Amino acid sequence: MPGSFDFDPYDVPLSGPAATIRVCRYIPDAEGDSRYAVLPNVACERIRYTEGPEPPTAWFRYILDDADPAGIAPVDFGGLWPLGSAGPYVLGNDERLVVLATTPDGDTHVLFDGFAQSPQVDLSPQSQRVSFLALGVATRCWDDPIGSRLQRHADDPYHGELVLVDLPSRFNPDGKANCTPNGYDVEQSNPSVRYPVFLDPNVDRDPDPRSYWTLGKFVRYVLGVYNDQAYVLNPDFDRLDTLLQSRGPAPGALPVGDDSGSAADVVVRDYDATNSPWPEALSDQLDLAGFGLRFSTGEDADGSPRSEIEIYRKDANAAGPVRDLLLPNSGTELKPASCNVAALHLRRDSNAIVNAVTVETAQRRVEASFVLAPGFRPVIGDESAAQRVRFLRGNLAAKTGEDRRKYRYYVADEVGDGHWDALHAEWSMSALNLSDVFPNDEGGSPTYVKRSRPGSATLVTRDSEGRPLRAQLALSRDYTGPAPAVWDGSGDWQPITGGWQLLEDRLGIYIVVEDPECWPIGDYTGDRPQEASCTLRGVSSQANPTSPNTRFHLRLTTVIEDDLMLPASVDARPASPTSFARRRRVDGRDHFALEAVASRSLYNPGADPKIFRDDASRALAWARQLRAAHELPPTIGAATVPGLVTAYRVGDRIARINGRDVALQTNVGEAQGEVPAYPVVTAVSWEFAAERQATIIELSDAGIERVD
Repeated sequence: MPGSFDFDPYDVPLSGPAATIRVCRYIPDAEGDSRYAVLPNVACERIRYTEGPEPPTAWFRYILDDADPAGIAPVDFGGLWPLGSAGPYVLGNDERLVVLATTPDGDTHVLFDGFAQSPQVDLSPQSQRVSFLALGVATRCWDDPIGSRLQRHADDPYHGELVLVDLPSRFNPDGKANCTPNGYDVEQSNPSVRYPVFLDPNVDRDPDPRSYWTLGKFVRYVLGVYNDQAYVLNPDFDRLDTLLQSRGPAPGALPVGDDSGSAADVVVRDYDATNSPWPEALSDQLDLAGFGLRFSTGEDADGSPRSEIEIYRKDANAAGPVRDLLLPNSGTELKPASCNVAALHLRRDSNAIVNAVTVETAQRRVEASFVLAPGFRPVIGDESAAQRVRFLRGNLAAKTGEDRRKYRYYVADEVGDGHWDALHAEWSMSALNLSDVFPNDEGGSPTYVKRSRPGSATLVTRDSEGRPLRAQLALSRDYTGPAPAVWDGSGDWQPITGGWQLLEDRLGIYIVVEDPECWPIGDYTGDRPQEASCTLRGVSSQANPTSPNTRFHLRLTTVIEDDLMLPASVDARPASPTSFARRRRVDGRDHFALEAVASRSLYNPGADPKIFRDDASRALAWARQLRAAHELPPTIGAATVPGLVTAYRVGDRIARINGRDVALQTNVGEAQGEVPAYPVVTAVSWEFAAERQATIIELSDAGIERVD
């Protein structure tokens, strides 16, 4: 909804006493006022503070006055441009300077603290101009990009020694936790400065000491390790974890801003900060989740400049100052006391709204036990010595067709490609029924599709030391249930320790021994004499299953993929000012997963599944925070306020234009208890050129129409 209005301020001049602006060379080691050496031949034209990873910027020009040829200040660019130029009225490259403002009531404030950069000469037949740009002291934060990481010894993740190593500063790699345990930070006893460090992501221990990097932990680590605070001070770490949480309701719950709403940590996705300047690494993660950062400059109690980095929320839970703009009532004359706007341009970009988010997670993984069926047709007579030679592994290279599979290929047949139905002595094309592993939904509809599901070599179940167990194959002579099938818990089973491998393209196994008639199966724990030699007759027992060659069944315990992701989806809320649901899907497969053990499987004989890992709440928190960051239309625009006004800061919210009763609220749904959300100030500029002073307030860093 674009809109703008301007008015002529000349009937009643919007003017007042101007602040005195002084440009000073800064001498940190001096004391008191001697720290500031005034440069009377340097004028500040503009200072700009902006949201995000950008240092404050200031523009300056030299006052060139040739009225006194004997003066010591340079009168043309020849005394200023050469690299060797020096003197009390010349600022060399990287010299530190401070801009001071003294208000009419005598108060002095530091407006800018930075380093001279980028000189420029503009020469014409009628004039010459020498100017330069200065960057705030925060520019020093870009001098040394992230190149190493601070890591704790894995043998003592709680109190171990810290080592700075040249390993990638990669957070939660491939969805693995690699942060030190909660409650065991560096400087843990001092909440205002404590921060976690890296830990080996492959630590295999029970209890697991690793924790995930959340947004709060990430920010505290980056600031604690990479910002030496020589020029820019850190915020108090004590509040960061709470500040950087996802807040607000799950679908159907209380509205954003309600004190009883939910709060959850925002887990950082797999992110490699190596080679990035730390302010940019911070901004990458904060912007993604809808938070902001700014560099601010002020003064200490002793009057010396003080720069800080500040982090803030931008959604309806923002707690920063709420400001107003002032215009007189319609039809009344313009009075400086009731008006602080000289020009205003606003545009609301509803096209940028995203009010529904689905986080795509990894497919759910379920451990289960499956009774396999022969993936070949057994034939009486194949057990004879003359025929068995066909099935030796050394003879398979020249074979084609079924001979390559005979007595070696056992399948769950989850796609219905075909298997031997021993119960009815016939070839069957019926696909495996997986409804016991993947139950129907509440409406009775299936939740899985019949497709190939290769098994995993490792299980979800872990041993007593926390290490994942290997997929297991077992043998039974007394199982009487269907095959292939999801195991029903019946039968006596003997583990087989070797001689087989998982199929790569489907659920099943392939026997890799030289002779399937002489298959070593490991230590036998049963009571059948034919297994006393720990050798299974794999051909005879299938081709001619008469005593003592009773047919056997194989049970495979492995992990297969579900066809559903985690329920990490949020819908549009009443706060969104559009009636359309505008959904975006976000790839989170590398980070969010669910791992479970099905009921009545080898390591879970109970009637209910066991959940070993469930990232649903973390994925849902991520979806909620992304929605909160993008569900409201950005208000793009700028306002010009006469004079030097320091009350407006980056990160402040602008609530309304008083006098015209124009509310700038960007959300709706107050009847449902929604807390108002307002546009956020993303840049503030002070201008001192053209014989005037003005403050420019920008409400977005994109699409700004400059107001002069």
